[in-house]
Amino acid sequence: MNFDQAVEQIGSAENILITTHVRPDGDAVGCVVALKALIENAGFAASVQMLFLSFVPTNYQFLLTEPAWFLGTDIKPEQIESGILDCFDLIVILDTAALRQLPDISDYLGKREKSILVIDHHLNGDNLGTCQLINTAAAATGEIIFDLAQHAKWSIDKDIASALFAAIGTDTGWFRFPNTTAHTFKIASQLVAAGADPDHLYRKLMQSYPPERLKLLTLTLQSLELLCENRLAVMEITKEMLTQSGADRTLIENIVNEPQQIASVVVSLLLVERDDGAARASLRSREPVDVSAIARQFGGGGHAQAAGVTLDMPIPQARQTLIEAIAKTLI
Repeated sequence: MNFDQAVEQIGSAENILITTHVRPDGDAVGCVVALKALIENAGFAASVQMLFLSFVPTNYQFLLTEPAWFLGTDIKPEQIESGILDCFDLIVILDTAALRQLPDISDYLGKREKSILVIDHHLNGDNLGTCQLINTAAAATGEIIFDLAQHAKWSIDKDIASALFAAIGTDTGWFRFPNTTAHTFKIASQLVAAGADPDHLYRKLMQSYPPERLKLLTLTLQSLELLCENRLAVMEITKEMLTQSGADRTLIENIVNEPQQIASVVVSLLLVERDDGAARASLRSREPVDVSAIARQFGGGGHAQAAGVTLDMPIPQARQTLIEAIAKTLI
């Protein structure tokens, strides 16, 4: 990772746009917020603008202490195609290097001639960016942002510390996933020393859901089926279940983790019916099963123990397709 080149690109830009993948999670939102503040506090850039390609889940919205652009509301896809983002000297893409996770902006990025900085920790991505900070050993992109700040000697105040702690905490399952390392805990300790409050952040992130989320969870657990000698847990969320519970799609996050409370479960699969009828699959696993390898078979990706993929087929067909692929890893 070339921290010096990244700092040079940031320092030489007058107008910077920071964005992340569609359906942003805690790591994505926390990193966008933290990097914006770091750049501004360091005295770089005349303007730093945040852009989200889809709605930010309710439990992450408290991190957005400043206004952001939202695709479809504040800026339209056709405006991007016509070059409205050319005014930015630098575009920073966080928590992904995959064009498929950047809909409505991927075509523009592919033909953009100005600088693009990519900061990510995922295994698979496209050759995107004029500069890349990619560390697949990092537990979260928040770790890389912290390391960048340390390298550049940028100060971390309470708000930045909170945003980075939220980023790392959510992507490590509050420091319990296998991606958590000694370096992760060292960073967390420094963030707490800088003002992050783990108890407050946990309550805001994990215990601030509306009642509709529990209703959706109840319906989803009713669909639970255990296969492969109870080592594979499969659940579904249909459009009808979303309507019945009154929940929106942002409340689906982390439901896939629920069956992992069962001692025998090695792989958890959650199939979600999209508005267009296709199936979005989330996969979680325990070692040694690598669900990112399964997801990549169908054009998806992610981490060894947490991955996702969209299959252009209805849930019953997607269910059978993925079960067959997962079963081969459980033999």
